[in-house]
Amino acid sequence: MAGGVLCFLLPLLLAFSARAADAGNWAGTWETFWREGAAVVMLKQDGDTVTGTYEPGGGRIEGRVEGDLLRGRWIVDDASGQFVFALSGDGQTFTGRFDSGEYWNGRRAGGQARPRHLDAADNPRETLKTLIAAFNEYLVGGKIEALRFAQSFLAFEGENDDTRGHNRRRTLLLEIIELSTFRLYDAPPRPAGDQAGFQISPEGTDVSYTLRFVRQENGIWRLLVEDETRLTAVRDRFLAALGRPSFAAAKEAARHSPRGVMQRFISGVHDWDGPGRAEALSTLDLSFLPKRLHAAEGPVLADYLKQVIDRAGYVFYQEIPNNPRQTTPYVHYTHPLGNIVIARQPSTDDQPDRWAFSAETLRRLPSLYVAMQNLPPAPGLAPQPPLTHFFVLRERVREASPALLHRALLLENWQWIALVLLALIATGAGIVASRFTDWQLHGRQNGETQLTAGQSSLVHAVGLTVASLALAAGIDRIGILETDLRFLYQVASAGAIIGGTWMAYLITGAVGAIFERRALATTSYADEIVTSLAVGIMKLIILAIGLMLLADTADLPYEGVLAGLGVGGIAVAFASRDTVSNMIGGILLMTDHPFKRGDLIEAHGHLATVEAVGLRSTRLKRLDDTIMIIPNSQLSDQIIVNWGLRRRRRVDLSISLTYDTPRERLDTFVQALRDLVLRQPQIDPVDCYVGLKDFSASAIEVECRCFFRVPAYEDLVAARSALTGDIVDLARDTGVQFAYPTRTIHVVRETPEGDRQA
Repeated sequence: MAGGVLCFLLPLLLAFSARAADAGNWAGTWETFWREGAAVVMLKQDGDTVTGTYEPGGGRIEGRVEGDLLRGRWIVDDASGQFVFALSGDGQTFTGRFDSGEYWNGRRAGGQARPRHLDAADNPRETLKTLIAAFNEYLVGGKIEALRFAQSFLAFEGENDDTRGHNRRRTLLLEIIELSTFRLYDAPPRPAGDQAGFQISPEGTDVSYTLRFVRQENGIWRLLVEDETRLTAVRDRFLAALGRPSFAAAKEAARHSPRGVMQRFISGVHDWDGPGRAEALSTLDLSFLPKRLHAAEGPVLADYLKQVIDRAGYVFYQEIPNNPRQTTPYVHYTHPLGNIVIARQPSTDDQPDRWAFSAETLRRLPSLYVAMQNLPPAPGLAPQPPLTHFFVLRERVREASPALLHRALLLENWQWIALVLLALIATGAGIVASRFTDWQLHGRQNGETQLTAGQSSLVHAVGLTVASLALAAGIDRIGILETDLRFLYQVASAGAIIGGTWMAYLITGAVGAIFERRALATTSYADEIVTSLAVGIMKLIILAIGLMLLADTADLPYEGVLAGLGVGGIAVAFASRDTVSNMIGGILLMTDHPFKRGDLIEAHGHLATVEAVGLRSTRLKRLDDTIMIIPNSQLSDQIIVNWGLRRRRRVDLSISLTYDTPRERLDTFVQALRDLVLRQPQIDPVDCYVGLKDFSASAIEVECRCFFRVPAYEDLVAARSALTGDIVDLARDTGVQFAYPTRTIHVVRETPEGDRQA
């Protein structure tokens, strides 16, 4: 184990040691920048003494190391000054100042000899190509080495300027070239004399400037850099023709032009692992794809586009129009299988109009790349690894067996093989996930062999989700999204959504059941209602999200349906008013707490026990075991008598005694009855009323009203039954008789008329 840890830590220790060694080392090549220019600085260190040179300019550096600081003098021509550099902790950059406080910063150049350019210079056209390539690498890529390399192909007119003057003139020439649009093929190939001219101008203007070339004694052609006054006047004239107040404003406007699109794409590709990825993807018109596929398919299309552009030829930005007001598309490359076109995209709700590689270009890229893949990249382009896993995999297949790249039907041979293997792997992953879930559930069931219906469904949902996710991820990796078999990704995504929604629905129900059991064990009558409503709402939300994701996967315009609800909202609200009112009624029942599960209530003229409160209705069980389903809106709008909330229950008895009962026995019975009632268990002694009440048709009525402290109706029945039995015994002991309805009939014999007269 210790050996493994050592093997893991050793590379880190070596890397740290290398960085630590660089921390105090100034020797090497540095790319440096200051306000007015840039230069490549080459330093040598001997102890604490540092000497070196920098180009362009032919300057010298002399300094002494003081800890992490380097202090010294810069010398160029007859000028000199002081500087101080501070080395960073990793030794890869320094921060500095020179003279009166201007910055002078740098980074290690990494040991590269020079950038890869078309470095021929035996005629004006090749000289201009080399210079433009170097200038573009400096302007777009920030490579100082390219600027140093370009310096050898410039000839400065006059001999009075110092290095700073040369830097200003070179910068002005760069700006004039950057503001112009021209075709390098039009530059003079082989002029007769030792001088040549080439006219350049901004796109869509009538102003121009002539680049002048001179041939040296060794036969090399150089570009002549005129005096600063002349170059400044040309630059200002170009800016005025373009309607821009400064070069920075013109540069910013050119970002939104065909040239700016190409520059942003290429520079973004070279900085793919940083902010460049988003910049490169912003130059692609992905409107022909669903938005959910932009993140997956955009990088692959960018990789295709990069490979095609590299094989189409070296990109000279100055050959691409930089006029943002241009209306016609720019065709960069033409091929029988498709063109590389940068076109203006119409404005949408999400973004204004912009220039981008057209959708038709992106659609044609896979077939166009297949036709060009055997053509090597253009000379002067540094090799760069693929941007995506798909191209990495495809290059490995190409190295192993080029025959697998042949296209059969809609896919290449290796893609068909990968698709079959992917289907097998996804199926296996789904089976393993299902078996693992089944094993876990059996373990929680303490060895029971049978799972419930919900648990069995959860096992299938997990398997479907895992298999679909594996299939969708693999399809993204093997590049099927760019083919007509894209629907396989939609099918896999739909399976993952269905499985995930199904799984979430089942898990929500299981978790809700746990909380419902806990709610039953609590004394708070609101917990059960809250749990029931919350579980119902969560399930409804899960289903709604699943349906929207499915609609998005199937490219159904559900956004338009949702937006249409604003127009047809009144009709929808009217049609669903009962459902909405029932949901609101359920929320009111939850907030008002009129009852809890198991309470005996009186509703709609019936006594019933509360069994469940749902999202739409409440279920009640009447005393005759009949189930009542009442919509929440109706239940919340009527008077609810909750017998289950009473702290005590009343008993009213009327005892009928015969009329022949003597007064003494009546008084004795009433007093004994009072004492009997007060001796009953759970009686409330505060309110107990016993006494002679009334004369009925056949009895003397004795009233008995009392209250029992019992929680449920069945407890009341038991208490009243016991009291009634005790009263029967009391009547027997006191010698009184219960009366029952009787009627006495008196028969009178009628007297004859004669007898009445007598």
